[in-house]
Amino acid sequence: MINHYLDYIQESIPYTKSDLKNHNAIGCIIWNEDNSRVLMQDHIKFNFWTIPVGKVDLGDTIDNTVKKEMKEELNINVKRFKVIYDWTSNYNRNGKLVKVHAYLCEILEYNGTIKNNEPQKHRELKWMTIDEIKNLKKISDTTKYFLKLRDK
Repeated sequence: MINHYLDYIQESIPYTKSDLKNHNAIGCIIWNEDNSRVLMQDHIKFNFWTIPVGKVDLGDTIDNTVKKEMKEELNINVKRFKVIYDWTSNYNRNGKLVKVHAYLCEILEYNGTIKNNEPQKHRELKWMTIDEIKNLKKISDTTKYFLKLRDK
């Protein structure tokens, strides 16, 4: 597990009450059919590109959260996935230290047709190569961890 502190304040972000509490989160890697591209979302609130992410509700499980978030955000039913990495990050949000324990998951099997079920949260969905992701100006920490793992 990696523990690090990101020392910056992004006061322009309209944080919710749950954003300002310590919580668990998930990030999901979804490959296209030939495993050449990863599904990315242009996240409106945080103004970055990210693999699909979500918060784990208090008392909920990682398994249930992955299935629930992917259905809500992308219209897919996750059949199988695996957790490939987890870590803890500390963020300064509006002057408050928030600890997020994140689980990076790889979706192994799903059914349904991917679509942007939450256009109010994500400007667009796009399949991107690893090189395209690396060339983005702003990406989520979860996406950065995914790229670091790929480069090992």
